[in-house]
Amino acid sequence: MDRAIKYLLFLFFLFSSFTMFSQYQKEIIFLRFKENTEEKEPYYRGIKFYSENEKGIVFNLLTEGSLLFGDHKKSDTLSICQLKDYPITSIEGVEQKVKDFRYKTYKKSPPDENDKAYQFYNKNDIFETYLIEILNNDKFVVYPVHWRNQNVID
Repeated sequence: MDRAIKYLLFLFFLFSSFTMFSQYQKEIIFLRFKENTEEKEPYYRGIKFYSENEKGIVFNLLTEGSLLFGDHKKSDTLSICQLKDYPITSIEGVEQKVKDFRYKTYKKSPPDENDKAYQFYNKNDIFETYLIEILNNDKFVVYPVHWRNQNVID
């Protein structure tokens, strides 16, 4: 009898956690990668490099954030005329979307922007993120990426 109750409890928690996570679909966002050519930004911003440890290309955005394009992922090179089909989101837009998601899921709006007393969400849990790099006047590349260092709380 004990075994049957444990099995039923397991099934209950399995289905309840599945429905809790399945009610939120990841939003697709596109970010733009710009190289640091003007040297106004710190040297580590606006650069890309291969990381042996993470097995992929790391993109450090000019504004803030760092993204990883893993070796196992596939990029897509497209004609520049298709760029209009990929709406670019700014970092400020991403942060607002995170706040909106927190409010929608936790039903609590922070009293001010410095309030850390509400639920932390990893951007990889909220977004399906793509990075756009314009190669030249004819082509651009779309990379499926993951946000790096998302478990670090500032």
